[in-house]
Amino acid sequence: MKNKLTIGLFASFLAIAVDFGVNASAQSNNEQVPTKPQENPSKARRLPLRFPGNGGSRLRLFNRADFNSKLRKDIGATLKSFEAMTYKQYVEKYMPGMGGAADVADDRMIAVLEISFPKGTKTDNAEYSSATVRSVRDRETGELIEYEISGQKVNQPEGDCIVK
Repeated sequence: MKNKLTIGLFASFLAIAVDFGVNASAQSNNEQVPTKPQENPSKARRLPLRFPGNGGSRLRLFNRADFNSKLRKDIGATLKSFEAMTYKQYVEKYMPGMGGAADVADDRMIAVLEISFPKGTKTDNAEYSSATVRSVRDRETGELIEYEISGQKVNQPEGDCIVK
């Protein structure tokens, strides 16, 4: 167990040393050794993409009718709007200056759905007497990327509440 821990700690140190461009042998001798600069440091530290780019592909993408058919009409959900765009376009339109999810490529095709719940809906942490959900979904898989709920919370009479 101690050997595994020692190896793990050494591997962690080595990974940290390599990440910052430090030569581990030079540090032990207090020497300065030139290191090769990283070609693109911002990409080196980026998370792996959960949704890689697919903007130029010819895949079959979900459309308005596909998403509309999946709605829970039994609880009163209705699709008010559907917008197809790239994730970069979404960030520029709905979150200017804030940036987006780090694991979604800029050219990933997404759908922005506005879904109305006039009869209300429940979430993990709130209940709404009426609500509108802006749902961002991947157009290739239909998977939820992010959402925002706005509406009137039950037992909270002071105006609308937004939950992200």
